[in-house]
Amino acid sequence: MKILDRYLWSSTIQGILIAWLALVILDTFFAFINEAGKTNALYTTMQAIIYLIYTLPASFYEFFPTSVLIGTLLGLGNLAANSEFIAMRAAGVSIGNIVSSVIKLGALLAIGIFVVGEWLVPASDLHARNFKAQLKNKNIVLVDDSGLWVKEKRSIIKIGKVLSSTQVSDVSIYSFKEDHSGLETLTSVKNAKANDKNWDFYQVSTTKFEDNHVLKTSNELETDIAFIDPKVLDVANTDPNQLSSSALSKIIEYQKQNAIKTDKYELIYWKRFSIPLSTLVMLILAMPFLFSSNRGGGIGQRIFVGILVGIIFYLANRTANELGAVYGFSPLVSAFLPSIIFLFIGLLAISRKT
Repeated sequence: MKILDRYLWSSTIQGILIAWLALVILDTFFAFINEAGKTNALYTTMQAIIYLIYTLPASFYEFFPTSVLIGTLLGLGNLAANSEFIAMRAAGVSIGNIVSSVIKLGALLAIGIFVVGEWLVPASDLHARNFKAQLKNKNIVLVDDSGLWVKEKRSIIKIGKVLSSTQVSDVSIYSFKEDHSGLETLTSVKNAKANDKNWDFYQVSTTKFEDNHVLKTSNELETDIAFIDPKVLDVANTDPNQLSSSALSKIIEYQKQNAIKTDKYELIYWKRFSIPLSTLVMLILAMPFLFSSNRGGGIGQRIFVGILVGIIFYLANRTANELGAVYGFSPLVSAFLPSIIFLFIGLLAISRKT
């Protein structure tokens, strides 16, 4: 790597880290205030802190694109304020060379944040939900892909997928004999939906273990199976934004097979790939403000305007997502359209500077 590349990368990364930590610390502080209001004899302040530590990767992931914009403006803005860009250009380094160097860093950052969103965030979120679930109910153990195990009286219930607090699938109920000498029944349920009073169980298969034989029965619908309170499922009902793309893909496929609307999950699935693109867009949007003439205002003013542009991008992104959900636009278009538009604007502005 060239010395100039290392210098630009170092300045950019320093600015990003400062902005990133500032945003996450601020968000964590307000989250702590919120959690502190929920503390009691069973949920202490120390346990609230442990829970927030588990949620830190999700916070870092959420604020990364914004941090890239602010951090790039701060880090490289300091170079512009000290006329270092002018010195670089006097030494024969073009604006295109500088931009190209920073974009190469952006590509690495985009890959890194994708890895964080795909593996680290879902894993830490699982630990966070498991921690809080066991504080509320010692008989709950969450597993990946939104599933969980629950001990309910003489039964152990395995739920493969928790689609919401009122809908689950791939359920297995292991009921033991009163003296715990062995398994009494094994009930498999394809889908279950909560109604006003109880649960409706679909495609039910029950195996009863007698002393000298096994009896197996099947029913399309049953309503009298002992099951858990829907409130228990609230702790396992994962925010889809914190699922990996592979987990989202499985849920989308399941819902399509069962004729359930998938727009919400598809939008979040495509956002998993648009966020890395947003990282590059933030870098590119920052570049024109760094190379503007001082006659258009000082570097501080240009940084402020650049941050406003970033806020506009954030609002445009959210608006496109919400309008797509309301009016039924393609989730793929809703996820990528704002990034593509602002990417074009940023590249056009850079081309005018070069």
